[in-house]
Amino acid sequence: MYVIVLPDGTRVGSVGHWERRWRGAQVWEMGWAVLPAYQGRGLATAAVLAAAAEARARRTHRFAHAYPSVDNPASNAVCRRVGFTLLGPTDFEYPPGQLMRANDWRLDLTGND
Repeated sequence: MYVIVLPDGTRVGSVGHWERRWRGAQVWEMGWAVLPAYQGRGLATAAVLAAAAEARARRTHRFAHAYPSVDNPASNAVCRRVGFTLLGPTDFEYPPGQLMRANDWRLDLTGND
């Protein structure tokens, strides 16, 4: 996980990637959050691009996935802008013990998707 920090040092959110097993394969899962007062400025997109570059540099897994709620247009737009491919809606456990309806977005870290 990484903290999203403005040039003046203000901490405005976080972004990260971690390993998970998804549909029989090891992948990176990516997640992010930006404080409401700082949303709509492209900070999440820039942070996700940086985290994807970090995951790509590790050369561990071919794919990264993100699972924003189907009801979260902003996070779905971040996925689209970063270059993720929408695989479709799925039931996803988040928080632990609770199912939510999410979109499964996949980013090919080799650039072949």
